[in-house]
Amino acid sequence: MLLKYKIGILLLTICAFCFNAKAQLVHDISGFVCTKGTSVRVAQVKVLNKRTSAFLMTDDLGSFTIKAALGDTIEFSKDQFTTVKTPVIALTDMVMFLQPVVMLQQVNIQGQTKQQELNSIMNDYRKKGVYYNGKPSALSAISSPINALYSIFGKDARDARHFAEMSKKDEEAAQDNRKYNRALVKRITNLPDDEVGKFMDAFRPLHDDLMKWNDYEVINYIKTSYESYKKYGVTVLPKLTAPAGTPDKP
Repeated sequence: MLLKYKIGILLLTICAFCFNAKAQLVHDISGFVCTKGTSVRVAQVKVLNKRTSAFLMTDDLGSFTIKAALGDTIEFSKDQFTTVKTPVIALTDMVMFLQPVVMLQQVNIQGQTKQQELNSIMNDYRKKGVYYNGKPSALSAISSPINALYSIFGKDARDARHFAEMSKKDEEAAQDNRKYNRALVKRITNLPDDEVGKFMDAFRPLHDDLMKWNDYEVINYIKTSYESYKKYGVTVLPKLTAPAGTPDKP
């Protein structure tokens, strides 16, 4: 009985010694935090012991003191700074440097539409004295004959007329492509890629017709054109119009 009592006392003593030894391994680790590459102190940085989950915030001078043991990992984090983790490898003061996160300023880019670009260029011509897109009206010729003559015969006037004509063609082509385009033609005809372009060029409808037709009429026009293409190819092109009526679904 006495032996068991002595063994119990011994075990309690060993446990107390181990607990005390472990407690002695935890120390107060002090230090301060600066912005990387400078000596500027960083306040309100969260200092976290990852093992114990204990944390605190640096003071106005960027200083801190946290309890930690050898082998613990300390994490330093703050908004707009890169988070840093470091192991405790010595019971000495720490000096930590945090890298600021580069915040890209939002840039709003407002792109001009095609029509805005054309208008801008025509305004440049008008600043040079070219009015009415190089084609003055009869009334303007009477009220301002000098400007009218310049608008007819001047080099800038000829350039303005040429630019206006090209711009009109570009705009009409863009409008046509919204209704008569490669994806739609290929879906309806199932033509191979190397034939779709040839078919579209041969049976391309007039701009004025396309602007009057609705989607059903465009589809029927493509179907009718395709039947002619299968019979005659592109060597003989009969005059085609969009047939009336509701088309079958392609």
